Amino acid sequence: MKTVSFDTKAKEVLRRVHVNMPWRFLGDYWDLILREAIHLELGFSGEELDGLDLRRVEKTAADLRAHGCRLTIHGPFWELCPGSQDPLIRQVTRLRLHQLADVAEVVRPLQVVCHTGYDPRHHRTQTRAWLDRAQQVWEPVLRRLEGIGIPLCLENVWEEGPSIHREIFDRLPSPFLGFCFDVGHQHSFSGASVSVWWGALEEKILEVHLHDNQGDLDEHLPVGRGAVDFDDLFRRIGALDSAPVLTVEPHTLPHLVETVNALTAWLGECEREPRMNAKRGT
Repeated sequence: MKTVSFDTKAKEVLRRVHVNMPWRFLGDYWDLILREAIHLELGFSGEELDGLDLRRVEKTAADLRAHGCRLTIHGPFWELCPGSQDPLIRQVTRLRLHQLADVAEVVRPLQVVCHTGYDPRHHRTQTRAWLDRAQQVWEPVLRRLEGIGIPLCLENVWEEGPSIHREIFDRLPSPFLGFCFDVGHQHSFSGASVSVWWGALEEKILEVHLHDNQGDLDEHLPVGRGAVDFDDLFRRIGALDSAPVLTVEPHTLPHLVETVNALTAWLGECEREPRMNAKRGT
């Protein structure tokens, strides 16, 4: 069992954020999660999806909710590409996304987060065709999640700017399709500023991922340790019409403690809890 203690201010922060938690590590932190009622973003790899007992997943989710934990889920992403030229890669991607929808049906998370799979280093010269192929993969998954009232949020990773997300959202207009803005990925991979991303996608923002870096690597440093301008980010979050889910993504327990302590200085910019409105299917 891994454990740590939080002071009163840190506990207040924990009431207002989700913490990323790979499914395979959930047991290592179970007692801490229940004791502090930590809200989670449960992450699933492709290998884990193949071996899941959905009844166990359903019971685990129910136990977490009974202890006051809110849940989101994050889909697999390694080697997946919905717009791939190779039909077998698209087939595997489609399978993984529908396996994730199976999990969503039993977990009933607030929302589901996935990567687009677009990488400009490989797909820049075929963007239109890539989007055509990706649309055919995303649309049935979106319709499944719409049917159970759970939004799908597409996260930025390698994208150089907001145009890929904007195009997907325009092709698949739905209040259940939104944007997960990852500020760490924007800072390390995108040539476009936060202002540019915000200007293009502000009305679609349902979730924000919080971690830090120096601008060259996706280091997942604690918030405040790198060069991300969190003053500007939290002013923008506080001005949104509907409060997004805020998810911290530390890779170690000490980094979680450091992040939560740092956030006590910023969360006053956005006092609101995430509002469970039509965009989130309630």
